[in-house]
Amino acid sequence: MTLTSRESDIACIQREPAEIGSAWSALAASRQPPSIFLTPEWIAVARAHESTEPITLAATDGVAALARETEGTITFAGGQLTDEQDVIAAPGAEREVATAVAGWIAAQRPARVRLEFVPEDRPTLAAFEAVLTSAGYRVARARQTVSPILALPDSYDSYVQSLGKKERHELRRKVRRLEAAGAARFRYASAAERAAVLDRFFALHRLSRGEKAGFMTPAVERFFRDVADALAPLDRLRLGVLTLDGADVAVLFGFALGKVIALYNAAYDPRQASLSVGIVSHAWAIREAIASGYTTYDLLRGDEPYKYDLGARDRWLARLDAERI
Repeated sequence: MTLTSRESDIACIQREPAEIGSAWSALAASRQPPSIFLTPEWIAVARAHESTEPITLAATDGVAALARETEGTITFAGGQLTDEQDVIAAPGAEREVATAVAGWIAAQRPARVRLEFVPEDRPTLAAFEAVLTSAGYRVARARQTVSPILALPDSYDSYVQSLGKKERHELRRKVRRLEAAGAARFRYASAAERAAVLDRFFALHRLSRGEKAGFMTPAVERFFRDVADALAPLDRLRLGVLTLDGADVAVLFGFALGKVIALYNAAYDPRQASLSVGIVSHAWAIREAIASGYTTYDLLRGDEPYKYDLGARDRWLARLDAERI
């Protein structure tokens, strides 16, 4: 399938997502590492929960899901609940696609362009800065947040050995303590139990304290449920469950795409905090990921200490703000 019009010389054209869905999916899957947040299924859910005007651009070897806000600012589609935002391009074509998309935006002459949560190691922001600066925009770029990621070895023993001495000792101690407290095991929820596990995930969230307690509003819960409904039929949803004496005490809400397992959110029973059910559920999810042949465990946005205890390394996401002079 050709994404650009053969009758036109323009670099990008607007298309309906349904017209390019299969090509978009193939491009998102070919990206390394792949990101669930750049797939058409994710973007469709995110757009359904936004009040912005959707803009979908197609170019040779690329797609860009954009949004125009009420006051005219152009951004990537997805909003704050989309952990990674970027153009979608064939390997090796990232800079060219980003340049073409930036050129299309510059031709629209919006007063402001704002890009967020773009991987710093991609050429996207540099391409946008060059194009928009030449088009008469004042451009600022800055690091925004970290998105720790863990490269997985070929065995769980190798993974544990790769941790620092302190982290290795602490993980083993916490696992032993949990196992001594009762019958503990980890599984990924089957299709038949997905609804019940989702309900348990939200129930555990409502038991949370502090900032986490206020996160799961009814609107956010609806978003999570819509994401689950969209991704489960594609076998991309992963609900990891830690049970203790038959009770589900932790649920991990994550995704699988290519060789990547991504952890999007988690909820734990605070009454079991002394047993470290959170860190152990991640460790056992990593064990299952390795056994299943995955090569990356992506802990996504945020610098929570447990991510580094698990051996993750920072990957930076950055932002770009451009104002027309």
